[in-house]
Amino acid sequence: MTGDDMSATEAPERIGPYRLLRQLGEGGMGVVHLGLDAEGREVAVKVLHPHVASDLKARDRLTREVETMRRVRSRRVAEVLDADLTGALPYIVTRYAPGRTLEQTVQEDGPLPDGEIIRLARGLCEALTSIHAADVIHRDLKPANVMLVGGEPLVIDFGIAHLVNATRLTQTGMFVGTPGYLAPEIIRDSEITQAADVHALAATVFFAATGKAPFGTGTFEAVCFRILEGKANIDQAPGWLRAWLRLALATEVGTRPSAGSLLRLTQTLDPSVTVLHENAQDGGTRVLGATVDSGRVTDGTRVLDDDVTWPGRPDRRQGADVTDDSYSDLLPPVNYVKRERPRREPPAAGQAAFAPQPQGYGQAQPGYGTPAQPPPYQPAPYQPAAYPPPAAQAPPPHPDQRVAGYPDPRTNVAPPGQAAPAQGRQAGDQQKTPYKGSHPLISASLLVALVALTCLLPVTMALVAVGLSVCLRVVHYLLDGIMERRSIRGSSGADPLIAVAGAPWALIKAALATLVQVPLAAMFGVCVWGGLFYLGDLSTDRSAAYAAAAFVAGLFLLPGGGAPRKAVARTLSSAIRSPGAAMVITIAVGALAFFAVLTAMSATASWAPWRAPSVVIASLRQQGRETVGNLVGGLVGDFLDRLGVGFLSFWN
Repeated sequence: MTGDDMSATEAPERIGPYRLLRQLGEGGMGVVHLGLDAEGREVAVKVLHPHVASDLKARDRLTREVETMRRVRSRRVAEVLDADLTGALPYIVTRYAPGRTLEQTVQEDGPLPDGEIIRLARGLCEALTSIHAADVIHRDLKPANVMLVGGEPLVIDFGIAHLVNATRLTQTGMFVGTPGYLAPEIIRDSEITQAADVHALAATVFFAATGKAPFGTGTFEAVCFRILEGKANIDQAPGWLRAWLRLALATEVGTRPSAGSLLRLTQTLDPSVTVLHENAQDGGTRVLGATVDSGRVTDGTRVLDDDVTWPGRPDRRQGADVTDDSYSDLLPPVNYVKRERPRREPPAAGQAAFAPQPQGYGQAQPGYGTPAQPPPYQPAPYQPAAYPPPAAQAPPPHPDQRVAGYPDPRTNVAPPGQAAPAQGRQAGDQQKTPYKGSHPLISASLLVALVALTCLLPVTMALVAVGLSVCLRVVHYLLDGIMERRSIRGSSGADPLIAVAGAPWALIKAALATLVQVPLAAMFGVCVWGGLFYLGDLSTDRSAAYAAAAFVAGLFLLPGGGAPRKAVARTLSSAIRSPGAAMVITIAVGALAFFAVLTAMSATASWAPWRAPSVVIASLRQQGRETVGNLVGGLVGDFLDRLGVGFLSFWN
């Protein structure tokens, strides 16, 4: 039996060239089977339900899943081996991962040990680095979509993933995904970025460490409210993991690190810190009180100066006191205001290096004895603990554009005694996402300037506004078509050619829409004219100029003017690439609009190439009087002629 002739109720024995052995899992979209290919190798076959396969949107979703998975190259992501998206039962074939999901493992065996948590966090960060490097957003990272194969994580199920800058397929006010692992911006229906995956990654690691949902349980509304308020149960996580979780679960998108930056922070996690207290200090500085595992050496002070620590760093020195600053490396520098310290140069050969005494601790500390001048020490030769030191490299201009997994991403470190590259002096330096914005103030200023110019040149600017409305609608329709194609099939080099080919049809639609919009705007202008002339005691020409300005504003603000407004917003978002440029353009356009309004209020309108409305109205009145007089005179003269007294019509 094949997948093409099976019934809607029974499971297939074969689908395509694959023999299905048993069911591995089932979801709302389809069923995942363990299968064998023609060479007897085990594979995972995901088949859509028969009743779902007839839905074109479901097929599009499966197509998108295949395209996104093929874009990502990483050993941390399930590899697509084969796919049939056109048959009666569409299916995709991926590499079979013999193991359990993270959700099953935690539910059956309890929370993961400390070492396995770090291993999981590192693997998921590597997976997201690869996914984001391919300009893909997973959107549904959760314990059920993470397989544990030999203790290593493998990310599966890209069913609702989409490309960066692609149009979302969800409707306004709706979203897809698992509520407990959604980012706040998804619930708010805001723009979804790669930072949403970072939030889901941290929530998944929290579940692995505690066996509980990060934002608790309860009704759908209650969980979403706690996510929006940032009320994660971080205190239930191990002390050494809390600062890492707090950074990645930040409510604001801009304060979360990128996946690559979070991977580097993962290298600093130290399970020996079993208790982590945050005590309020003057000036808002957070000072950590840490209880260290008694089995570890604790007679060393970590002097950080914003440097990044790594496993195996030989920073234990005899005779140094353990202070509240000893474990400040666990706090990411983005959330805390810290004193600027002078960068230390590496000691020259034969010179002694001294660890600087922390400021504010000049008095003897109880229980530690009176601190003496720290003895000199020579840095031990650098011995990498688990990772070989990579070559120094500058931070990428965008969030981790490398294809990770070939080889695995590595962290940037420096030998002891040298200043390591500052691990993102702020999270914004680590995650340099492209600047984007809708720029409503610039759009409003442009419209004000156009309306003001219409008061000066009513006829000319009204015609220009109609043409501009048609052009903006064409741009809107073309961009919508491109984004819709990209959301289903991904980016293509043929997109510009397809857009050019679709321009005539877009022009026809834009012209028809404008023909409907112009009468509506004209009626609005006539109402403004009548109100100003009869109620405002303005002259005919002045009222007509303001009526023309109202007509132009109606083309963009009345119902039906949304397409031109969206086209303007998209154009500004693509053209303005930095906050500085946005500020300069806003000031320039605002100044232009201001002076245009001042000029329009004081200058006299020019009605070229037409005549002034007062002249036209006076001419029409004169012509009307003459026409009526001639008509009445003709009728009276004809009547007198019929009576035989036509000689009385002296006006003829």
